Amino acid sequence: MAARIKDNPFLKALKYIHIFPENDPKQVLRIRRFFMALTVYVLCVILAYCSYLVGVMEWQAIAGFLIIIPIINIILYIVFRTGLNLRMSDPSLTSIQICAGILVTMYGMYYANESRGVLLLVYIIILLFGIFRLNYRHFLYVSLFTLLTYGGDIALLHYFRPDGVNFHIEYLQWFVLALVLVAFSVIGGYISALRQHLSISRSNLQKSILTIRELSIRDELTGVYNRRHFMDLLEYEKNRASRGGALFAIVMLDIDNFKDVNDKYGHISGDEVLRKVTKAIGNALRSTDFCGRYGGDEFLLVLTQTDINAAMICAERVRSSIERSVFPDLGTDVRITVSLGLTEYHVREDIGKMIARADEALYLAKKSGRNRLELIV
Repeated sequence: MAARIKDNPFLKALKYIHIFPENDPKQVLRIRRFFMALTVYVLCVILAYCSYLVGVMEWQAIAGFLIIIPIINIILYIVFRTGLNLRMSDPSLTSIQICAGILVTMYGMYYANESRGVLLLVYIIILLFGIFRLNYRHFLYVSLFTLLTYGGDIALLHYFRPDGVNFHIEYLQWFVLALVLVAFSVIGGYISALRQHLSISRSNLQKSILTIRELSIRDELTGVYNRRHFMDLLEYEKNRASRGGALFAIVMLDIDNFKDVNDKYGHISGDEVLRKVTKAIGNALRSTDFCGRYGGDEFLLVLTQTDINAAMICAERVRSSIERSVFPDLGTDVRITVSLGLTEYHVREDIGKMIARADEALYLAKKSGRNRLELIV
């Protein structure tokens, strides 16, 4: 039996059929709203059937609903599920769905006899869905369309079924509906505008939070990680290496004679040097490596998933990249160089010891003439 089910092509195809898209949250939300509208259709059919049972709704209305409503909703679902709605200015198809619901209600109202006044409330339920997307102007358009459909019902009753209809009541209901729809359009448009404003405010708040977070973890001048966040990342890398046995190395980098640059060219030029040096570092590092400002003109580089030989190549690439950089503010003949101290992580050692070892290697590079890389394992 299990084998037959497994080999059945229909069941295999069914396995890949999904009611909602898998990778489009916005489209999922639109289809959920579509099913909310479908629920209203079902409730209206139930209401119409109850009205039929008590003798105030004709059978033609029930039969028409059972034909028209499935056709409308199948077409709409196909449009949503195939993504055709994404080509429209309003992918939610709010106005189209509301107008479809109003036309269905118009059809039912024609056969509602004396219950038409009660069923006018269905128009309000349909228009409630406009709060998701419609603005004040669109609400007025939809309200005008609603009044025209109800006026069309009255005209059809005049022409085909004048007997037994109190047209004074119908005109009064039409007038009251007009007043209600104007008020509803104003309130609905205001609520929709408020909702959109809140959505924009929430989006701006999220952007602000991201900006604040970036400011809290980045060095303001150079844009690289600040010391506090860099140390957190370094601790995380240490824990990851301790658990999985991965290799990584760190480089302590210091700009040679940076104090002389500040004294001779000024602090503004010194800041520009810091920015260009960090840019050169970023260009020389791999995407998995990261850099932080340790203090003043000192920077720490973490070379992840790297043995000491590969780390030496990467550190030398950084040194060479900075040496080749041009600093127009200092003159065409001025070259900025850096000294680097390299070490690798020893399993379960304290981060402070590792940094101290890199600092010792940096001191050795300075003592040996600067513009060079020294290694202490």
